Amino acid sequence: MTSAHDEQNRRLRLEVLATRVRQELAAAGLPVIPGDQPVPVGLAGAVVKLDVLDPRGVLVDWRAHAVLLDASQDAWAEDPLRERGECEAIGALVVTIDAAMAEAMRKILTTAGFEVTGSGNDYVPDQLLVTRCLAPSPWQARRDAKFERQQEAMRAAWQAQHEADCPHHEEP
Repeated sequence: MTSAHDEQNRRLRLEVLATRVRQELAAAGLPVIPGDQPVPVGLAGAVVKLDVLDPRGVLVDWRAHAVLLDASQDAWAEDPLRERGECEAIGALVVTIDAAMAEAMRKILTTAGFEVTGSGNDYVPDQLLVTRCLAPSPWQARRDAKFERQQEAMRAAWQAQHEADCPHHEEP
């Protein structure tokens, strides 16, 4: 039996994981859309959200721009029997884009140290599932080390200034 505290801890770990995934994709230059709210019209990019139905990890999808999605819907509305071939052409483009972006995001996240698999969602075949971070991202590790060095230099400077301002007195 899982306690409410355990569930809160699991959700917090997943939120931290989602934040790290968003940071990594953004660092790679991809636009990132938080997936915890409806996606505003006109935004395109990586959608990162918690897997709320089965909290196994973080779900990552690619959302094409509204221009492409609208064209797809318009083509289908004008040719519901798909007699002209336009629906298939646009559909093939959407499928190709989704697959290419999923593969690119998988490679980025795997190289950055995340464990990534397919989500297993038949309705969203290119959706990724990030379950954990196996190693720190190289750029984040460098940034963190630099921050630690800066903090250590500041501590040393403060300590030197403190010792100069308040010399130690010898005990009798």
